[in-house]
This record gives sequence, C-alpha cells and structure tokens, in this order.
Amino acid sequence: MKTLKERIADVSLYLQSLMAPNVFPKVQDAVERKDKNLLIKVCRKAKIPEIYLGVIVPVLLTVGPEQKWPWNW
Repeated sequence: MKTLKERIADVSLYLQSLMAPNVFPKVQDAVERKDKNLLIKVCRKAKIPEIYLGVIVPVLLTVGPEQKWPWNW
C-alpha cells in the first residue's frame, strides 16, 4: 500500500504529464468544454492509471483559468 506522500507524488506526476505538448491542447479543449468524457479519454491516452482519474478529472474541471495560485486561505 502506498503512503500518502507517494500517492500525492503520483498525482502530481500524472498532472504534469498532461502538460506535454502532444497532450495539452486536447486537455485544454476538454476543460474549456467542461467535457468530462473527453477529458477521461485524453487521460487514458496519456496512460494515466484508472485509479487516479477520479482525482485528476474533477480537479481539472473545477479549477478555472481565472484561478490564481497559491490560494489565499
């Protein structure tokens, strides 16, 4: 079983992989359309394991382009 640190590192790695030039335009299109099914299809093509889709997809669909990082709590 993976530790929390390992799981966070995995999610971070897979999110970063979606920035690849051959994948990012498709991700951006799916997010702009708010198309969950298309985003899942793109993630699968990018070889993101199924267990992480439930985390990655909602994060990408809920964080809008106007979101500034880091958040002020």
